[in-house]
Amino acid sequence: MNLSIQSELDPVFETLGLLYYSRHADKVKDIGIAELNKFGVDGETFYNKHLKPFDKYIRAFLKHREWNEQAEFFFGDDTDQFFHMLVAVVCENPKWMTDPESIREKEARLEILKVITNDEGVHAALPEPLRLEGIHTLDEIISFLNNTPFDEKMKWKLMTLLNYPVERIQTLTALVNRNLAAFKHARLEIQKPLDKLIHKYSQSVQIQEGGVFFKFVDVFEYQKAVVYPTLIMPLSEIMYSERCYYGLLVDALPIQKSTNDGSQDLLLLRLKAIGDNSKLQVLASLKVSPKYNLEIAEQLGLTAATMSHHMNVLLACGLVSIEKKNGKVYYRLDQGEIRNFLDDLEEFLL
Repeated sequence: MNLSIQSELDPVFETLGLLYYSRHADKVKDIGIAELNKFGVDGETFYNKHLKPFDKYIRAFLKHREWNEQAEFFFGDDTDQFFHMLVAVVCENPKWMTDPESIREKEARLEILKVITNDEGVHAALPEPLRLEGIHTLDEIISFLNNTPFDEKMKWKLMTLLNYPVERIQTLTALVNRNLAAFKHARLEIQKPLDKLIHKYSQSVQIQEGGVFFKFVDVFEYQKAVVYPTLIMPLSEIMYSERCYYGLLVDALPIQKSTNDGSQDLLLLRLKAIGDNSKLQVLASLKVSPKYNLEIAEQLGLTAATMSHHMNVLLACGLVSIEKKNGKVYYRLDQGEIRNFLDDLEEFLL
């Protein structure tokens, strides 16, 4: 296995997330419940049962954090699009957080451009071929951003980031470093439930029975990566080039549980997924061959955002899996889980 499994939270990643979610603390629960409902889970019941440590974590951080105009620039947006791009830039270039003086303008601008163009909506909108290395001046940055589907506020923020990459990233680094103490305070306040969650996470890694976590194993079969547990994104599985983050409450979702007490919940989740015609068409497309998001979106006439939502649901149901080819993440139909689903349905009804 090429994965280096960590048993401690990543302070920088957690602090970035805490800065964003603490800014929107009054909305976090409602948004979380709505997202869970989309997956066919009773969002309010699940949140109240499992996500109290997450809620307490954010509010504990809020009491100790440092906030200023720069924090508002980075983390003040109502939508999380800019925030997730910042996190990707940091996670793809972790040395910048520990050695900000090493940042060089051309390298930093190019790395930010790579993260922007990895966005599926941007990738679909940009002309081909595009030399990112040739984008330097303000006019070139504006011309590039004019081809993206972002709104004007997002374009302005990205323009500022691209025009002054060293200054902006060093400002972000300083902001994160000043708030590491607030992260430590927050972690201490939820230490007991956090220890239990990390213990469960460590056990699931040791068992290695092919659950959701081990999709990381398939993707990183031929390259090394570090895996961190995360509480600030507790229901997410996030992959960057050389590091992954596994939500400490992913295992609480009714996924990959066809032989235990969660079986009926998983069955209902899968029935709801295939009851949607678009998701059923996605599965039919993947039956023919593995594809990446934009291929399926173009084939079915769906937007990149809609396609991402469908794939998240199908991944959560365990009906599709992922593999990495030529630097791209492809989705494929998980025929074994389809058979398990049919067996569960037969056992339940016949």
